Amino acid sequence: MDGYKLKDNLLTGRVDVLERLYRLRDNLDGLSEDDGAFVTEMLNLHENAELPMRHEVLRIVQMRIPGAEIPQDSRVWTQGTVSVVFASPDEVIWQYVPLEKLFALLSRKALHFSPLSVMGDTSEGGLPRRAFDVTKKQVPQNILEGRSGIDKATVTARMLAQRRTDACINCWYMNASDSLEMWKDYAPRNGIAIQSTVRRLGSCFEGCSVPVTIGPVKYFGVDEEEKYTDEAVNGSLYIKHDPFRHERELRALTFQGNMGCGVDVPVVLEVLTRPSQFARISSRNRR
Repeated sequence: MDGYKLKDNLLTGRVDVLERLYRLRDNLDGLSEDDGAFVTEMLNLHENAELPMRHEVLRIVQMRIPGAEIPQDSRVWTQGTVSVVFASPDEVIWQYVPLEKLFALLSRKALHFSPLSVMGDTSEGGLPRRAFDVTKKQVPQNILEGRSGIDKATVTARMLAQRRTDACINCWYMNASDSLEMWKDYAPRNGIAIQSTVRRLGSCFEGCSVPVTIGPVKYFGVDEEEKYTDEAVNGSLYIKHDPFRHERELRALTFQGNMGCGVDVPVVLEVLTRPSQFARISSRNRR
């Protein structure tokens, strides 16, 4: 795959990635050993007039500059192990759940992340055709050595299948107002809608030890596959088919090994939402 310039607006929005890279260099002492080595590697690429890969640019954007406060209007910010990408912190979000899921949240004080393999949309975690072909070409030849009958397409398909199990998500609806359609789809009877904001969601994983990435899903139709090929290459899990566009999904994602039943990630409920926004019972059950 072709590299991308350090000021790739398509990927980074309004973030000046080169400036951010220099600021990270100036604060190497506050970075982990792994992050420090990565920043140094990216600077060497730039000095040699070489282009970074898209996922490397995204990592630069996601990295937190030691000591820097989260800007009120930032579209990319990091807090602890949580990264929020391209979502306004003050955006209102909703989650519609049946009462049993509310009780589980209250008792466990944790949000449940479900694996992609149990989603109703069987294309979740897959790749558009062209993106699959591009990803397939990137499989190192040495992986195939000694494995008779296994080609790059098979390896890629197996990797995607494993990803559908290990990639676990917790989904929210982004909109300033309530949604009748979302009530019908996710909490039609005795349900509840939890109201929060992107900032609260990103901040509620206090003390979380596992990486969590939060970002909006992008939707594409059959005739738009080319547009989102680069989004999908190298494992982007924030694209879905166009029929789901009405869900306006904000997705929190974590990679954790599980047996297909998902994982619970601890949260601070008082940070996630205020009590007055925590219990909108669906007494208006639709019949």
